[in-house]
Order: sequence, then structure tokens, then C-alpha cells
Amino acid sequence: MQFLAPFSLVFLLTIPVIILFYLLKQKKQQQTVSSTLLWQKALADTIAQTPWQKLRRNLLLFIQLLLALLLILAVTRPFFVRDQQAGASFILLVDTSTSMMSKEEGGTRMELAKAEAEKLIKAQSNGTKFTLIGVGPVPEVLVNQGDQQEVLSKLQGMRPGYQEGNLDNTLSLVSALLEKGTMASVIFYSDGGVILPEGPVGVKEFQYKRIGSREDNLAIGAFSWRDGPQGPVALTRIDNYSAEAQEVTVNLLAEGKPLDVQVVKVEPGKPGYLFWPFPKQTSYLEARLMEKDALDVDNTAWLVPHKNDLSKVLLVTEGNSFLEQVLKLNPLLEVHKVKPAGYDEVKDKYDLYVFDGFWPGKPPAGQLLVFNPPASSGLSGEKEGSITEKLQPTPEQPLLDHVSWADVHVAKSKDVILPSGGQALLKSGVQTLLAIGKVDRVRAAIFGFDLHQSDLPLRTAFPILIENLTTWLLPGVNPTETQVKIGTPWELTVRPQVDEVNLYPPDGQKISLAPPFPILKDTDKLSPGLYTLEQVSKGEKELSPIAVNYSSPQESQVKPVVHLMLGKKDLNVEVSTQVVWEFWPWVVLTALLLLALEWWVYLCGH
Repeated sequence: MQFLAPFSLVFLLTIPVIILFYLLKQKKQQQTVSSTLLWQKALADTIAQTPWQKLRRNLLLFIQLLLALLLILAVTRPFFVRDQQAGASFILLVDTSTSMMSKEEGGTRMELAKAEAEKLIKAQSNGTKFTLIGVGPVPEVLVNQGDQQEVLSKLQGMRPGYQEGNLDNTLSLVSALLEKGTMASVIFYSDGGVILPEGPVGVKEFQYKRIGSREDNLAIGAFSWRDGPQGPVALTRIDNYSAEAQEVTVNLLAEGKPLDVQVVKVEPGKPGYLFWPFPKQTSYLEARLMEKDALDVDNTAWLVPHKNDLSKVLLVTEGNSFLEQVLKLNPLLEVHKVKPAGYDEVKDKYDLYVFDGFWPGKPPAGQLLVFNPPASSGLSGEKEGSITEKLQPTPEQPLLDHVSWADVHVAKSKDVILPSGGQALLKSGVQTLLAIGKVDRVRAAIFGFDLHQSDLPLRTAFPILIENLTTWLLPGVNPTETQVKIGTPWELTVRPQVDEVNLYPPDGQKISLAPPFPILKDTDKLSPGLYTLEQVSKGEKELSPIAVNYSSPQESQVKPVVHLMLGKKDLNVEVSTQVVWEFWPWVVLTALLLLALEWWVYLCGH
């Protein structure tokens, strides 16, 4: 029990005053006795001027003291704090983003949030309806207008994921639920580190229950590598999200064995950098922060350096020195050349086939780069047309990055027929000059013109364009293929001869990726760690490491948000789900009943 007006307790001083009045009150009466001998007994009682004897068995005094105590209690405005009582309905929003994994006194933030929500649910009476929604990138409705037992069961099964929270999307869903006539109080259990709506929202009864208090956190913001003069060098960026400078000890492991330890001082809100030379043939690296902070998931990162395995390329041409030289510029390509007449005698398999004015009777299993395809290929029209209109590259196409077409001219070209899932990269009017897509399950880039019918080989755009296309056609030569970021779709391209592709997480549980092809893996359900990619071709298995990492500045910033803005509405600090119950009216009513009792006792002569 607490008091809203505790200063009113000063009225307790009236209690001794009431007692004093009873002590000072002289209660004398005339009494006639038949003998002076009887006077001795009467005198014994009347002489009792001893003050305390007047208080013996004085019912009126005790009633008046109790009455005074009740009145004093009423003016102090006593109250109890209790959970909100049953309403028509509750919509409970629980943040399931990564920052809810942060450790606090008493458990993780998710555990604390579930405990708060459970406390509220159990305080409601039977018949109260609950809607439970997980707040992630997209809202997940776990319970819709369910009862206590159903919502408690689903609540206990909630877990934070490797994802960012988006309150904007969730409130759009909540607004839609409320528009259907549902009257509900909306309570959001979170540390506030979510994407907020920029404009007004249609949720009036919104309460923010802030979870957590810690703000100390360090994170590995980047882990990459490059070739240096003395060999490969790894780069680690350490981000400090704490309010104070930190001296951070970082361990580097190569293939699971300690390689080096470094210490770096990182100022608050700023990054620190570490550089690590490592052996050239290292298959994977792991960086670990040794400091204990609020969030563990961003303290470890993995890196799989790109192995310079050469990809075999077969160039089929009558003679094209431009094409041959530009392919040899890439040190990761092993280029072989053959004339069209000798193609059928080729027995080896190649990763990339470059056809210049040629198309085989049976398409090969490797990726394709085709120039001036014949009509029999089905990749272009039969006739060449003069190019008179301006070249129009597709805007914002990554394969055309740093490729300038301003000074490139094409005299004649066939119209490229877009392959399955194809996209035009270069057009002139309605005619397609360059396109990409898939031919018989393999990637293909198709030029509709002969390089000798253009000045493209004479421009700086040519080697850049071929480099971009070969990187797309042969992603195995691209080091980013070995790095996967959780939350980003992963389009995995494997060797064309592969029949089966599997992925093994750190726990060894098999994840089947293919068939079917192509492989587009959703990474939202993955956990950070070092995975193993298995490619099976005619019974032979090829294993390679894949680094799966999670990084998010939004989630690594674990400091709870005090001012949560919903449009222009500042929720400031958390809104408690508890209410104050003042019971002084009941005390006053009891005092009135006691006053009536005192009056009756007085009339009865007590």
C-alpha cells in the first residue's frame, strides 16, 4: 500500500489529543448511601483519579479512535498498484529482432518481454481476447483473438531471430485489424530499436513497454581481405556502440587454429581497424571479440578467402584477336582456343564456352558467351540490320557498371531473342543487341553483332564489360560467392555438371538446395557460422566452405530507445501496463458506518 498524500499522516497527532480529553474529563455524580461503611467501597471507585483506569472498558473511546484512524487514512489517499484489469481485447506486439537477444539482469530481453506479457495476460479475467504478433521485418500473427491458454502457449515459443524489426509494417496490420471493429489496447514490448513509421498511424491506444537498460556493445562491422605486396591481408573493422572508449582484444583463427591476437582502442561511436597477414592457402578465417558485452551474435565473423582456382574457357572462333586478348586479361581464366571445324573433337569439359559466329549442334553443359549467333541457334533473328538509332543501355544494371557507351558504335547487328528469364542489356530502338538469360539451365550472355562490325574492342568499355560478364557467368571466380549475409537473398550458381547441391550448417544437419535449379536460397532462417557446400556430380563430391555472417548497425545499437516517436506523437518513456487503485472512498464509507455505531453505543448508555 502506498499514499498519494503522505503528508496527511500528521493528523495522527489527533489520536493522543482524543485520549487526553478522556483522561481530563471529570465524571462525578451524586450517590446516596445508607451507611458510611458502604462509602468506603464507593470511595474506592471514585478516588480512582489514576488516569489509566478511566480507559478501562471504554467502548466509545475505542470506536472514536478507530474512527479517527480511518478518517486520517482516507485523507492520505491510499492506493495499491495492480495490473490492468480485463478489457475487451489486447493486441500484444513482441519485438523479435536480433537486439532482443541482448543479455540483461534476469535473462535476455526476449525472456524479460515474455515475462512482462505473461504477467499482464494472467491478470485478466476469463473471456478477455488476445492477439499476439511478432515484430520482425514482416509481422507474424501468432494468435488472433485467442484465449489466455492459447496466447500463453504461443508466447513461450517465441524466439528472436537474425533480423531487423519493422514497426511500420506491423502497425499497418494492426490498423487493418482495428478497422474491422476490434476494440483493443495495443502494447509493444521492445527495446525500441525498430523501423518506425514516418507519418501518422491509426492506432490510438498504443503503449510502449521498454525492455532492457544495457547499452554496452561492440561489433565486428566488416571482415574482408585483399592481396597485399607480401601476400593476402585480412581487414577487420570493430564498431563501438558503447558510451565509453573500449580496448578490444581480437583473436584471429585460421582453419580453427589460433593465428594472431591484436588489441585496438575504439572510441565511442567510431570504428577501429585491424590488419592481419595470413597464409595464402588458408581455406577460412574466424575473428572473435574477447570482450563480454550485451550482444554476442555480432562478436564473431567468418571469412572464406577466394581461392585462385583457374576456370577453363574454350574460345571457338575462326580468328578474333580482340576477343582472345581480352579473355586472357583475366588471370583467373585458363583460355583454350579452337576453330569451329575442330569443336567436335574437343573431349575436355570447360566452365565457359565462348562462341564467335558459331553454334554447336548440341549445346554444351558450361556457361555461354555468344557473339553473332547463327539463326540455327534460336538466339537471334536471321538477318542483320543496320544500327542507325542511338545505343540504349539498361539503366542501373550492375553488369554495365563503369561501362560507357557514349563513344561506342555498331554498324550491323541481329536482333537477339531473349532466352528464358532473359533481360536486355543494350538496345537500339526496338532491336536488342545484348541480352542475358539462361539456355538449357546454364547462364548465357548473347551479343547480336560481330565485334568486327563495331568499334567496341577499341574502347575502354570492352575489357570492363567482358570482366563483368565473365564474373556473372562464372561466379566461382567472384569471392563474394563465398560470403553470405543473413537477410540477403543468395543466388547460388554452381558448376553446370552438378547433379545435386547440399548445404551443411555447423551442426551438420543436411539442407538440400538442388535440384531443382536455379538455386535461390532464402537466408532469413540461417544462423551465423561456417557452412559447408557440397556439390555432387556423378557420385563425386566437392566440398567448399561458405561463411554466413550477420551484421546490422540497427541491431548492434542495443541502447534502449526512451523517446519512441509514432508520427508526431512522442511516447517518451515506457507506458506501464499497471494502474493505480485508490480505495479511500471505501475507507470513508467504513468510517460513516462506524460513526453510526458510535451514536448507537452512546444512546445505549455505554
